[in-house]
Amino acid sequence: MGTFVLCFTVILIFTATYSLLSVCTTADEDRPQVIGASQPVVAFLGGDVILPCHVEPCLDVEELTVEWWRPDVPPDPEDPQSNYRYVHCYHDKQHEEDMKKPMYAGRTEMFTDGLKHGNISLKISNVEQSDQGRYRCQILQLASASVIMLLVEPRSVKPTDPGDLQTPEPTDETDAKGGRLYLSVLILVLVACVLLIPAVGVGGYLLHRRYRNQNQNTASVPDRSPSGEERLGS
Repeated sequence: MGTFVLCFTVILIFTATYSLLSVCTTADEDRPQVIGASQPVVAFLGGDVILPCHVEPCLDVEELTVEWWRPDVPPDPEDPQSNYRYVHCYHDKQHEEDMKKPMYAGRTEMFTDGLKHGNISLKISNVEQSDQGRYRCQILQLASASVIMLLVEPRSVKPTDPGDLQTPEPTDETDAKGGRLYLSVLILVLVACVLLIPAVGVGGYLLHRRYRNQNQNTASVPDRSPSGEERLGS
């Protein structure tokens, strides 16, 4: 009887523990989470960049506190408040500009209209090389955060305007005109040759006949000997 009671008690404890763990796990899965970009975000010097981050499932966060800060930036020994300064901070429906790090003053903003839809992305303007690194976005009330990596690269070469490809440079236009002129001269020479060949043939034929007739006439004229007697040509 005692063994049965002991086994029954162990089963009850195990069942209660499993149920409690299941409830906690389900609660964690259902609780909104801060989700950031899984891949590094690339920005160019002097440009603008958006660090994408949102709450999933969708949640209105207008009443919550959103903090963006740099976990890899050491405190500034000359600023006693450096440990409490953020890249950007949204609190009590306001963007706390006085809590920003000096290097981000006037360069960061959040999409206020997107907060009601859980959009907590951060935009950084006029990107500097010092902006490269890790950014942590967190919502205190949700006890959830996400880290995003930002890479800064030199500004790429401006792509060629398709219109420039269609408009030839002055040198190209000159070469094209020269090519057309050369082709025109070549055509004229060929036409002249075509017209001259028959003329040369006819002229040669006429000269040949004239020369032949002269020879025949010369042969038929009688020669006179020194004695004055005529001698017919053979």
